[in-house]
Amino acid sequence: MAEWDGVAERGQYKEAYQAQLDEVADAAYRGDWPALVAVVEKSPGLANTRRTGGRSGWAPLHQAAWHGAPPEVVRQLLRAGAWRTLRAADGERPVDVAVRLERHELVGLLEPAPLRPLADRSLRAMEEYLHALVRIRTADFGVKLALNLPQISVLTELPEGKVWFPVPGMYGGFSIALEDAETSPRLSVSSHCRVAGYSGQTHHITADGCALVESGW
Repeated sequence: MAEWDGVAERGQYKEAYQAQLDEVADAAYRGDWPALVAVVEKSPGLANTRRTGGRSGWAPLHQAAWHGAPPEVVRQLLRAGAWRTLRAADGERPVDVAVRLERHELVGLLEPAPLRPLADRSLRAMEEYLHALVRIRTADFGVKLALNLPQISVLTELPEGKVWFPVPGMYGGFSIALEDAETSPRLSVSSHCRVAGYSGQTHHITADGCALVESGW
């Protein structure tokens, strides 16, 4: 299952892993494509790395669009699992950066091709309910650190339509799945704290609201 890295504060990861994240962010920022591709091909989960504690929210695909990277570099990032739909802090996707800077040779590669198309209204509404749920559940477990909350758009391009969002300090996190995208789209969200017995809850989120459907597991 794909993993959403929601850590927005430094000091939450072990030193060796944080160094690896910084290596990816630094290589993408410099446009050092051989170094970047070597890391993400070895560890595909890093293809969507954003600088921990950074303000822009740019991932490697954003940097590739900004630099005008060779198309083959973009293809390699996509093969490693880079998300076309990932939005930066200002809402830009990689394709938006490419269009803005007239990187015409990259626009077609970066244009999102969702496997589970979702209407914009549904996407925005469900994301708001999801973020409210995450804030409430993490507060219940005393989590106070800043988080980059999950973007539903990435679920539309994932083969399984699922993502795991681990939350430091919660000793658990959120499993988020997009279901019935073409007919009656909803999110199925399971969350738990593994050190708190029977803390598990499952919520269903639609464009019209959020409902608790199971608890105590």
